[in-house]
Amino acid sequence: MNPTMDLAPADASPADRAGNLGEQAYQRIRADILYLQLAPGARVSEASLTQRFDLRHAAVRSALLRLVQEGLIDKSDERSPRVAPLTLKDVRDIYGLRLLLEPRAAELAALAGLAPAELDRLRQIAQCRYELTTHDERVAFLNANRDFNLLVASRTGNARLLAAITQLQDLTLRILHVGVRSLNVADWFRDTHLQIVDAIQARDAARAAELWRIDLSYGERFVADALMALPELSEVNLAGGSLAR
Repeated sequence: MNPTMDLAPADASPADRAGNLGEQAYQRIRADILYLQLAPGARVSEASLTQRFDLRHAAVRSALLRLVQEGLIDKSDERSPRVAPLTLKDVRDIYGLRLLLEPRAAELAALAGLAPAELDRLRQIAQCRYELTTHDERVAFLNANRDFNLLVASRTGNARLLAAITQLQDLTLRILHVGVRSLNVADWFRDTHLQIVDAIQARDAARAAELWRIDLSYGERFVADALMALPELSEVNLAGGSLAR
């Protein structure tokens, strides 16, 4: 066991320590799924994940149960669980929900108004430059996009709406990672998001919501195109039917 992973206090109870390790296992495995370090459709096992992450079996077992409930691990075959495949239906379902919730969040944030420091933070995020040629650059870009969206959602005054959008943002990470590997969308991100900030600052709720809808529609389209074009996903169930040749 890597000692740097055991972060529970020295006087923690066995139950507390087990819970702490289970949370660490969950966060690490989940991150590798969301950032495509564990490929969609890849077979996994408790033993393989224990070895991969240098974690305890009990912690990995606990993490897998949570990931199954979250839909990121598919255990329809008990003998050989796998990372949930990416499908075009996933893209449509997730973006469909985002289109219902996020433009409304932008509208509410514009009506409520953001503090100057918050507007500056949104502009700072939007203006960052990303080449998207390496995994680390793609992760930085995806996290910036998530931070932008959640900062706006956090100003709606609706905690349940924020929680729902946060979950959708996390699920979108894996989908967008596929898209940005094939197409550099950094310029689109900068230009559209700066327009959104201007609309929010002007308290133009209708404009903010419409720009958000345009951004999401574009995102759904380029991700779907990227999914269909990736040769390494040719064996993955993209559309609900087998694509195996």
